[in-house]
Amino acid sequence: GAWRLQALARREGAGGMNGVSLLRLGQLLLVWGAAWWALALASEVLRFAAPALQTTLLLGAATLSVALWGLVAARSQWRELALLCSLLAPLGGLILLHAWHGWYHPAANFAWLAWLALFAVHFLVLRRLGSLLPSRAASAAHVLGCWLLLGVLALELRYLLLSLSEHYNAWRWLGWALLPTAYLWAMALPRSWPWPLSVHAREYRLLAAAPLALLMLAWFWLANALSAGDAEPLAYLPLLNPLELGLLLGLGALFAWGRFALPRLGLEPARALQLAQGVAGLSLFALLTVMVMRSAHHWGGVPWQTSALFDSMLVQAGLSIVWTLIALALMLLGHLRGRRELWLVGAALIAVVVAKLLFVELGNRGGLERIVSFIGVGVLLLVVGYFAPLPPRQAEPPSSNEQPASAHKEPAA
Repeated sequence: GAWRLQALARREGAGGMNGVSLLRLGQLLLVWGAAWWALALASEVLRFAAPALQTTLLLGAATLSVALWGLVAARSQWRELALLCSLLAPLGGLILLHAWHGWYHPAANFAWLAWLALFAVHFLVLRRLGSLLPSRAASAAHVLGCWLLLGVLALELRYLLLSLSEHYNAWRWLGWALLPTAYLWAMALPRSWPWPLSVHAREYRLLAAAPLALLMLAWFWLANALSAGDAEPLAYLPLLNPLELGLLLGLGALFAWGRFALPRLGLEPARALQLAQGVAGLSLFALLTVMVMRSAHHWGGVPWQTSALFDSMLVQAGLSIVWTLIALALMLLGHLRGRRELWLVGAALIAVVVAKLLFVELGNRGGLERIVSFIGVGVLLLVVGYFAPLPPRQAEPPSSNEQPASAHKEPAA
């Protein structure tokens, strides 16, 4: 009925009132028919199919329906039906939310075949029916399809990593982030990609990647703060364990994507670089700080509890030395590159370390950790004073109104 109405509206002309009313009626009938079809299929599957097969059957029914609708839309150049076909990715997302649980396995019970067919039909519809879709609808379909693909693959990888341990540890944290990290790295590369990235670069490089970057930044801080770094059967090594390697890779991907994307999102290149460097530097400082606590937990037997970690002189001594090393690196870099702001940040961190020595370490009674902390920080301060003095201010360029002094000299007699 909807097809007949839209065909009749075309014959009578879209400019006439009768054609417009027939077209609107056909659109309403199309939406009602599609909703009835989807609800009928879903109710039958949920009523009669085994629970283990419901997700696979729902995905298969949705994919087959959209594939048939896509053929009709391409044959008849039916824009409204093409727009309806672009909703396959949101429909797949709803099915994923219905099926998701703590141990969800996207590939179980032949669901891998259903997901593969769904993504194949999704991208085929966007390729064949792209000319029939409004630009905003096509853009949204590409972005949502990208998110759904990454989400399904991330859940599958997370399930595979869950099998490495029975309790929550670093492997489970990594399962969420490895694929988004790889995606951000790929989108930051200045190279040409095949379709759909070659045609819809803005959707994939910016619109789809920007929320992922924010989620990755939140994941970085949560994983760094909450995970003790247990990665059985591997032993913990600072910066060489799965968790911290994953954190470093994720932070590198965020920095690379930020340098590439922030200027294209409207931020000035200089401000974009400063923002990317600031976020990366602060996050790296947090990573190195918690790395000291994880090292004390694994090697020093300090319980992974906030109160126990902050009360441990082993942790406090390690923080003093690591923070001083960070300050030394900042001050050396600022001295070599002539960047006073880096040197001043390092100097401020030195001041924090000295205050911590006076109020925390000095208040502790004896202990080898306090002695090592004072000696280590003192030696590093001597190194800073000798190798990294404050860089001079950069000379401001002369204004256009000023003239060189030689121009005012009178010629010799």
